[in-house]
Amino acid sequence: MPRPLTLLLAAPLLLSAGGAALAADQKVTVVSAGSEQAIKLGKTVISRPFGAELVDHLSVVGSYTLRDARLHLIRGKSGVECPARYAVIVARPGQEPVVTESFGTCSAAARPQLRRGVFTVAMPATATGGPLVRYHYANGRMHAPAAALTQGAGTIGAAAPLASVCRSANAIDPADQAQALDTFERDWPKAYRRAGTLKRVQLGQSEMRRLVTDLACMSSWPIGERRVPELATPLFRSQRHREAAFAALESIQRDPDTEANLKAVARSFSAEMRYRIALDPPL
Repeated sequence: MPRPLTLLLAAPLLLSAGGAALAADQKVTVVSAGSEQAIKLGKTVISRPFGAELVDHLSVVGSYTLRDARLHLIRGKSGVECPARYAVIVARPGQEPVVTESFGTCSAAARPQLRRGVFTVAMPATATGGPLVRYHYANGRMHAPAAALTQGAGTIGAAAPLASVCRSANAIDPADQAQALDTFERDWPKAYRRAGTLKRVQLGQSEMRRLVTDLACMSSWPIGERRVPELATPLFRSQRHREAAFAALESIQRDPDTEANLKAVARSFSAEMRYRIALDPPL
């Protein structure tokens, strides 16, 4: 998957990088990046590690060595709707760091553990408590207890709770909205700007869901009402990806663990993209 997309799905915007020759044991800290916080790993500054899920405060929960990788668990705190989200920065020698897709149940009481070569993060099922839900790291991702998405015949159904959130425009400073959208557009991969080049792009189910989540959320901001649908049109016109893209939006709307605002913006964004595709149908 092209690196810029991972800004939104599983990896960050690199504001300042020291190249690919990165050591896995570099120190990870929280630093200021303008009006926001960022994560600094060695000489690399990772801005917005949670993509469009804007957070008010970042913290490093802990660092763990797993075979050839160094895993850094980070937490992002936001509003009362979802007090905490988590992600893992994966650092390997000779490679740029990668950030996993965000995960969690909105609980701030995460319990990380590295045992017998397996890294897990357990936490209560909700922000207010409940039975433990355990996520485990494998193949560069944090996996929920069951498959997050299942796909068949062009449809995607929800399974394990993802606790996806989208903060409304009223809860985000306009300057932060503008900065986030400018970064989003700047790092949008060239291959995604044309339906023709999208034929050669492979997108997994979780990547597609995270991508359309960010698109739908940003399209609900006043500054993104036109810019985001225009940017997303080639993806939704693509013969290879359009069914999966619309199916991912449908799965967000059906998922009982998705908060109300994200369901609403996913429904609105889906309608907007279907309208655009109807006006300019795929060849």
